[in-house]
Amino acid sequence: MGWLCRPSNVEQTALNGEGVNPMQIQALSFEQLVGTVAVVLLLVGVYNTIMNAIKTAREEKRLKEQPVNTLEHTVDDHTKKLQNDHERITQLEESNRIIMRALMAVMSHEVNGNSTEKLQTSMDEIQKFLIER
Repeated sequence: MGWLCRPSNVEQTALNGEGVNPMQIQALSFEQLVGTVAVVLLLVGVYNTIMNAIKTAREEKRLKEQPVNTLEHTVDDHTKKLQNDHERITQLEESNRIIMRALMAVMSHEVNGNSTEKLQTSMDEIQKFLIER
C-alpha cells in the first residue's frame, strides 16, 4: 500500500520540472498494473468466497427440506391408501351383514318351514346391494 501514499520517482521528477525518463514511466505503469491486478484478484476472491458460501447455504437448505418433502408425500400417500382401505372394509362389513341376514332367513325357513317373507326381504336386499355396487 506504500505505492499509494508516497509520490513515485516519476511524480517527484515531474514536480521538480525535470524531464521524465521512459524507464521510470514503464516502472510506474508496471507498479500500477501489479496493484490493479492485485485489487481485481482480491475482489474476485472475495466474490467467489461469498458465492460459495451462498451456494453451500442453499444446498444445505435444500438437503434439509428434501426429507421433509419426501416424508410429506409418503404420509399423504399412506393417508389416501388408509382412506381407500377404510371404505373397502366398510363395504365388506355391509356385504357380510346382508349375507348373514340372508343366511338367518334361510335357516329360519328351514326350521319353521315358513318365513317366506324373510326370504323375500333377504333376496331383495341382496339384489339391491349387488345393483348399487
